[in-house]
Amino acid sequence: MRIMTLHRDRDGHHNEGVDDVQKELDELAEIAKRVRRHEAAAEKDRAEIRRRLPGLREKDVGPADLERAIQHVFVAGTISRWTKDYAPGGKKHGMATQCTGKP
Repeated sequence: MRIMTLHRDRDGHHNEGVDDVQKELDELAEIAKRVRRHEAAAEKDRAEIRRRLPGLREKDVGPADLERAIQHVFVAGTISRWTKDYAPGGKKHGMATQCTGKP
């Protein structure tokens, strides 16, 4: 087995560029922190939108109108599924009262 000996270059700059790399990594970490803060804020706002959708559906605002109002954060089909029980004529609003009761 051969053993290699490494000889140090006494004239070389051994830490050359290390500070630059660390600075860039620190900047990258700051950017990532900003992204995380924005994502957390966006998730909070999405939850607020979802909280308000049922009330608007109860007032007979359609899913397509809601989609446009919230600038397509959620699509009409998803809004419709989430709020179907709140729409006029939905289960929550008594579909039985709309039926004639005849078979």
